[in-house]
Amino acid sequence: MSSEGAIPSVGFPWGTFIAVIVIGAFSLLSLYLGFEAIASGRTEDANYYILLGSTGFAAMGYMIFRSRVTTVRKPLIPRVEVVTTLECPKCGFKKVRGFKRGDYVFKEDEPCPNCDGVLTITRIHRREKKRSRRW
Repeated sequence: MSSEGAIPSVGFPWGTFIAVIVIGAFSLLSLYLGFEAIASGRTEDANYYILLGSTGFAAMGYMIFRSRVTTVRKPLIPRVEVVTTLECPKCGFKKVRGFKRGDYVFKEDEPCPNCDGVLTITRIHRREKKRSRRW
């Protein structure tokens, strides 16, 4: 698994913290009642209390373990260069420039530098990166 785009966040969410405190209090109370029941000779009640207290502590450990370090994933969106191709319908002059907000295909944009025509947007695309050939 790649760690790109993942931001580790070390923290303890408040909801988890409150749940751990409440479960811990009930678990301690259950264990206390279990040992109290053992001392008074009620072994069946003691087993239930001790089982409930131990389960509570296991749940606390699991909650702490799962929420210690959380990972927030950012989507990996590569930055690309978007360009606009303008062509003159009269003389065939072509010009490539960076994309501007409001550009759309077949928009008459600017005057042609070669003739008295108007450059029209014919293509909006991302600029391809040149690939080097390795032999």
